[in-house]
Amino acid sequence: MKCRKTCSSNADPATSCPFGYTCTDTGAESPFCIQNTAVGADGEPLKKKPSGQWGSKCQANLGIENPGCDGEQAFYCYAESPTDADAYCTRYECEADSDCGAGFWCGTVNRTPNAKTAKRKGFGEVQKVCLRRSYCSTCKVDLDCPPILGKTQHCVQDVDGAGFCAPECDGNASCPLEARCADPGIGAKVCYPRAQRCVGDGSLCSPCRADSDCSEGSVCTGGQYTTEKACTKKVDSCADCPKSIESPARDAIGCRSDDANEALPKNHCVGLYKLGKPSAPGQPQPYDIGCWTPDR
Repeated sequence: MKCRKTCSSNADPATSCPFGYTCTDTGAESPFCIQNTAVGADGEPLKKKPSGQWGSKCQANLGIENPGCDGEQAFYCYAESPTDADAYCTRYECEADSDCGAGFWCGTVNRTPNAKTAKRKGFGEVQKVCLRRSYCSTCKVDLDCPPILGKTQHCVQDVDGAGFCAPECDGNASCPLEARCADPGIGAKVCYPRAQRCVGDGSLCSPCRADSDCSEGSVCTGGQYTTEKACTKKVDSCADCPKSIESPARDAIGCRSDDANEALPKNHCVGLYKLGKPSAPGQPQPYDIGCWTPDR
């Protein structure tokens, strides 16, 4: 019988696991450390270095293959734009959460935007990346969701029973715009998606993380002034878009008949929310892309 190192955290050095292991709750008497499956080019477990590995900051404008990351062991810079101040070192092309470090999960993201470009270049192109467990990351228990930016996170269930990480909050203002601060029955208020789920069925306005979460031909996109991402609906012509939808209640549906906007390809219906008031009487109402973001 092998000895097991017990643990109770994936963030506190005093109660977490050594490098290369994740504190895991398997239903046993106590959580214990399980070795990650991430290996180097030689097939051996990754070797710890002082910096440049899981979650280390990197300067996004220096590219994906970044001097701030441990490139020798295939750590690269993950960013959502060349100016992303939250860019960090991680590994790409994971297959399972166990391929990632403690506090990370194997998620699917669009290939662009990234550290090289702030624009979408191509649609339907996705990749696997080890991502920090933050709001809406998948999880099974609270232990999977370490504190983020000093806030305690919980693993809560969506309306379909899927678990996701949710940070505690003290009001809607401390949550992403597409979420509200509520107690889902755990005795604490957390940021909970207005859509009741982090990923939906792929239909128009269904919440999503990447294009692969949306119906065939549709894309996962968002507006300039919201953190929300939702699915479009591919149509033959903009005239085929619905005038409104019931869930969420939206009476403004947008569509472009050209490819002038890299966030929204030609002939894709998309939900819109009101962004302020018209600049003057008789001027058009300004909108931004978003389905679950409240009008403002």
